[in-house]
Amino acid sequence: MRIGVFDSGVGGITVLTELRRQLRDSSFVYLGDTANVPYGPKSAQHVERLSVDCALRLKKEGVDAVVVACNTASALALPAIQKAVGKIPVHGVVEPGVQSVANAIALLGSKAAPVLVLATRATIRSRAYGTRLEALLGPQGHPIIEQACPLLVPMIEEGWIDHPILHQTIAEYVGQHVSEHAPGVALLGCTHYPWIRAAFERALPGWEVVDSAQAVAEALGREQFEGAGLRAGRVEWIFTDPHAVPAFARALMEQSVMEPV
Repeated sequence: MRIGVFDSGVGGITVLTELRRQLRDSSFVYLGDTANVPYGPKSAQHVERLSVDCALRLKKEGVDAVVVACNTASALALPAIQKAVGKIPVHGVVEPGVQSVANAIALLGSKAAPVLVLATRATIRSRAYGTRLEALLGPQGHPIIEQACPLLVPMIEEGWIDHPILHQTIAEYVGQHVSEHAPGVALLGCTHYPWIRAAFERALPGWEVVDSAQAVAEALGREQFEGAGLRAGRVEWIFTDPHAVPAFARALMEQSVMEPV
């Protein structure tokens, strides 16, 4: 049994890392569509086509399950992916991310804590998180704020994970929300964003920051992959443009991800 993981670029490595921590006896195929990153500015139809192509590539690799480690693809293309791969189980990152917000809200114990969703423009436009959060939290008075951050994925793919321009850009995206609302829960609704989690925490003092990478790994850890009898945690890497993989991601691949966890 092998688990296929795909993302528009290197962001899904954050999900893969968490999956390997939760599922120590699993092997993985990681596909990064670095030739087409970012997905966020693209139309829904374009995202769907690219996502289906990635899923079919993983199917050809003989995977037994697919993890869509991309919020934009999860928000816009999950039904098309499921149809394309047939009986292979497909897991997205949106539902676990929503549940992680609910868990964080419960721990805060506040009946009016705001929820700030930070994601790509396409994910925000889809309202995949907003609609589900409204349904889950119900009439409890939690303001749900959805903020598109279209400049962040290109910066991360460029390797600017601790760059002054990155910090300034995040401050621009969240500044108004910080000034207008009491601290609440901020969801990193893009799997690239855990790379820069520290930057978000710096810009959101007092906020509880959660991400879908950890959430999806924990969710899968409770499902059918647990105890599958696999060994070694081997990872096979596929990138549609290998030259576009940033140096910081290569370093992680060669060190922490490639080594046993």
